[in-house]
Amino acid sequence: MNTRSPMLAILLALVGVLFVALAIFYATTKTGLLASDATVIHYKHAILSAALAVLCFVGANFARRRTG
Repeated sequence: MNTRSPMLAILLALVGVLFVALAIFYATTKTGLLASDATVIHYKHAILSAALAVLCFVGANFARRRTG
């Protein structure tokens, strides 16, 4: 049974890119988007988004088909 899917790998990679963008946004901008206080930079949100990006990229690596 082959459970590896190139579509799932692409989807996980795209979600990972989205989380990277969100991490950069949270690390560089004072915002209230998905946070309670709009006057500070939300480093914890940035770290969490970066960690989720890494998990998505690891998942995409496992989901892609191997060649050879």
